[in-house]
Amino acid sequence: MQNKQIAAPVILVSFPSIIFGGLLPLYTERLHFTTLELTMLYSVFALSGLIMKLIIGFMSDRFSRRFLLLLSLSVYGVAYLALSGAETIPQLVAARFIQGAAGILLNISVMGLILDGNASFAQSIGAFHSNCNFGGMIGVGVAFLIFSKYDLMSGWKLFFLCSAGAAVLGFLCCLPNVKRTEKTPVRHLKPVAFTKEKQKLWFFNLFLCLFLSIPQVLLIPFLKASFDLDMIELATVFFLPMVVSSILGPYLGRLGDTLGYRKVIVLSSILAAAMAIAVVVFHDLSAFQVLWTAYVMSTSALDYSLDAMFVKGINEHVIGDYYGRYTFGSSIGHIIGPVIGGSLFDLWGKDVPYLVFSVLMLLYALCAAVLLPEIRSSKREECGSNL
Repeated sequence: MQNKQIAAPVILVSFPSIIFGGLLPLYTERLHFTTLELTMLYSVFALSGLIMKLIIGFMSDRFSRRFLLLLSLSVYGVAYLALSGAETIPQLVAARFIQGAAGILLNISVMGLILDGNASFAQSIGAFHSNCNFGGMIGVGVAFLIFSKYDLMSGWKLFFLCSAGAAVLGFLCCLPNVKRTEKTPVRHLKPVAFTKEKQKLWFFNLFLCLFLSIPQVLLIPFLKASFDLDMIELATVFFLPMVVSSILGPYLGRLGDTLGYRKVIVLSSILAAAMAIAVVVFHDLSAFQVLWTAYVMSTSALDYSLDAMFVKGINEHVIGDYYGRYTFGSSIGHIIGPVIGGSLFDLWGKDVPYLVFSVLMLLYALCAAVLLPEIRSSKREECGSNL
């Protein structure tokens, strides 16, 4: 199954993917949350998906990719409906839990489709994320129209009702466009056991997610503290990163497929560290826009290459279980990182989390250069083929 067959459903279901990160801090500010409490809310979201990833990963290997894709679109619709009516923190956590389950289903089904096609891994992952970003751009446009006429509380409800409608439309688009495929039964599957290389990549992914979540969840508070922007100005700042990431997603993935995953991981880590330092040093809004675009490009290329390095060699019949366990580490990182970032922000100021991140990413680049093997995209040897 090609990326173009699922492009429209992915775009339609991704309306809140970009704007949510900007809306949530403003929404919780109305609920009088501190920065630390906001970042802890992100950690709760990650914690809620921790067990779900293992369960859904195991289940995904028992059902067809099409079924999982349709299920994810349905669950997204339910999640957006829940978010539209969420007016308390427990309601937000519950809605985010449902949204997290939908995201896990979508990612695992797409990862299986990539392996089924035996395509260039990182390039295909990049194309998927590019479609997500394009949907997010459309969502930002919808948010502009809504919030220009409604206040934050009313606009929040209307925006997520529109997102729920788009998810339903994506489900309907998926029915005729995505072909039915038979799931080949696999009997007597042994428990998933990572090789030493997969274990190493699991830890690299955990620490990458931990490090990235330190500054990223603080981006909106950082910008508001540095430039005192309103919501429309915040969206304008992110326009360039959104456009570039939507266009260049597949090409960023291709870097790892052609140059080698380790090389891209090392260089991207160094660039991300440099951009984080530059964001602190250059207190100019236009400079921030360019610097953050470079940061997004570097972390995206890093993420695509690391994911591609992990999925190489995994049999399509066990990809869900493998990838579910792999992203289990992502959740651990996303639980710890926001708490660290929020604590640094409240205790030592808005610049410290970005400086700490830069140091950590330079150490990450050094470890990657020493410990990771050099791999390029090629016909894979199947991990788990004898299970």
